[in-house]
This record gives sequence, C-alpha cells and structure tokens, in this order.
Amino acid sequence: MTVWLTGPPEAHTARLAHTVAERLRGAGQRVAVLNTDDTRRAGLTAEVLARNGVIVLVSSTLTPYTNNTHPVRQRHNNSGTHFLHIHLATPTTTPDPDPSQAHRNPHDADLFIQTPTPSTQKPATLILQLLTDKHFADATT
Repeated sequence: MTVWLTGPPEAHTARLAHTVAERLRGAGQRVAVLNTDDTRRAGLTAEVLARNGVIVLVSSTLTPYTNNTHPVRQRHNNSGTHFLHIHLATPTTTPDPDPSQAHRNPHDADLFIQTPTPSTQKPATLILQLLTDKHFADATT
C-alpha cells in the first residue's frame, strides 16, 4: 500500500507522513516514509516496498496539481498493490478554508484534506480512518 501525500510546502506533508507512520507503527504495521522531488524514482521504490507488504508514505510538494501520480498509480495497479493519492491544501492555496471539504478532487486525489492550520493531528486521523475503512491497514490501535 502506498499513500502519496501532495500539497504546497506550508501543508507540511513530510511532517504528516511521519505522524501517520508513527501511529501505524504503534499499531504493529511495517511502514516506510519517502520524501521526494523525483516522482518516477519514488514511485518505483514505493511500489517495490508496497508489493512486499510495507505501507509506504510518500511526501511530495512537486505533484499537487498535476497528474504526475497517474503513472505511479498505474504501476501499482498493474502489480496488484494499492495506491492512494491524498492532497492537502491550506487557506493560502485554496479559497475555501472549510476543513469539512475532505473529499474534493484535484486531479486524481482519493482524498482532499483542507486544513485551516498546519496541524498534522486531524489530517493524520482522516488518513488513518480512510486506511482502516478500506481495509488497507489496521490503524485502530
């Protein structure tokens, strides 16, 4: 399973990836965190790790409003591994700072999280709930 986090630098996707990773590890999951500026290379690495049972959290500020994750998603699908694209937005990047808009769709995002502040707790909870709901990970601990 790969969770690809995108957003502007002020969304703190790297910090969020580490917060989610800590909580997943606390639930007994195998987790890796990748911070990237190279979508292709990180996508290949993530797919190999995911294929081997690791939950991979990728932090990327370069792909928030593009379809650069599409080839990565396709590679995961072809190998039978799960892929989720989660986009984080902040009030400075989006005109509507309503955090309840958790399912808007910039390009191919599976989850859109709009945060009024750079906190990682609420976005981490939303991501963990999505992983649990889809039976991709047991993040209930």
